[in-house]
Order: sequence, then structure tokens, then C-alpha cells
Amino acid sequence: MNKSINLLKRLILFFMGMSIIQFGVALFLKINIGSDPFTVFTQGLALTLNKTGFKAFSLVKLISGVSEVTPGIANMIILVILFTIVLLVERNRIKIGTLICVIGVGPIIDIGVKVVSYFSVESYNYFIKVLLVIFGCLIIAIGFAILSATNIGVAPNDIIPFIIQDKTKVQYRWIRIILDGGFLIIGFILGGKVGLGTVIAMLTTGPFIQLCLPYGEKIVNLVVNEKSEGIEDNAAAIA
Repeated sequence: MNKSINLLKRLILFFMGMSIIQFGVALFLKINIGSDPFTVFTQGLALTLNKTGFKAFSLVKLISGVSEVTPGIANMIILVILFTIVLLVERNRIKIGTLICVIGVGPIIDIGVKVVSYFSVESYNYFIKVLLVIFGCLIIAIGFAILSATNIGVAPNDIIPFIIQDKTKVQYRWIRIILDGGFLIIGFILGGKVGLGTVIAMLTTGPFIQLCLPYGEKIVNLVVNEKSEGIEDNAAAIA
């Protein structure tokens, strides 16, 4: 019984962490002075698909509510593809949290964009936008710290680097740099926004995550009331 309750608590905390991350992503998208490489890729893919007949698919309208490939829809497409790769290569890495990300991240991004739209952040002066990007990076770090500490899985795009690391024995940081560089270049070519926000995101998100990881573990341990294992391993691998 206690295990079931603890799992339920972890699921709730995971969903909360995932939602916090995506609201940070939504802030990036609405400020539009550049964002992290994966969001640039997502944004570029959405813009490209909207120039095709893909937006007319009934499934797109069913998920987004309009005949438009939103960043959330684009994100879902990417995660489904990456999930398929993980499933074929190392399915043992897939946990319940991975499935939640594949299904839930996209819609939450779109909800976040709608919420942030009420504040007209795109009309703020550039200095305020820069501060909001930094704030967005902190939000993402807080969400990731909570999500990681639940130890019930991560998104497919966060699994792929670890699979490559196991297969190639190359250090995680170099794999991440190469993947982020690829997402950034492809996203830019597809029309994603690259700017000062991109530089800020690349420089601050990692340090913010390192800062927040111990606090995320404390929050999860406090709520779940049992020590989570694996977060220290994740932190060591990321470092």
C-alpha cells in the first residue's frame, strides 16, 4: 500500500516538474529572442510543417484545437520519433515517466504559451526580455530537478545521450554538446529563432540545474518520505 501511495506521489511530482519545465519553454517561445537548442529545433520544425499539408491532418486539429502545427505538436512528433529509437535500441531505459513525457509535454507547452500570451511579454523592452529568459532558465532547472528526483524516468531526448554514451564510451558532456549543436543548426535552418536568449540558455541552464538538483531531491524526499536513489548517479553523469 505504501509503495502504491509513494508511486502516486512520485507521479504527481513528476507531472509537476514536467509542467514547470514546459512553462519555462513557453516563456522562451513568447519572448522570442532565442531559446535553448532543443526548443529552437521544435520551433523551426513547427514553422516548417505549417508550410506543408501536414497542418490539415485531423489529428493535428484534434490535439491543438486548430489547423496549425504548434510548437507543442512539433515537440510531440520529435519525442515520438526519439521514443521509437529508444524502444528499438534500449527499451529497458523506458519508464512510466518517459511515456508521460511523450504524451504530455507537447500539450503542456501549448497551454503554457496560451497562459504566457496574457502578459504580452513580446512587447516588453529588450532588457526585461533578457531577464525573463534568465528566469525561464531557472524555472526549467527547478522543474528538471524535481522531475529527476522522482526517479521514474525522463523524456526520450534526455535518454538518447546516455545510450550514445554507453555505445561509444564518449563523455556525456561532449555528446550533449554535439547533439545540442545539431538541434541548434537544424532548428535555425528550419526557421527557429536564434539570438541572445540562445546564448543565455546555453550558459545558464546547466549551472542552474546543478544548483537545483539537491533541492529537488529534498522536495521529493519530503513529500514521498523515502530516500530516492539514482539522482546522485544522474548528477554525476551530467557533470
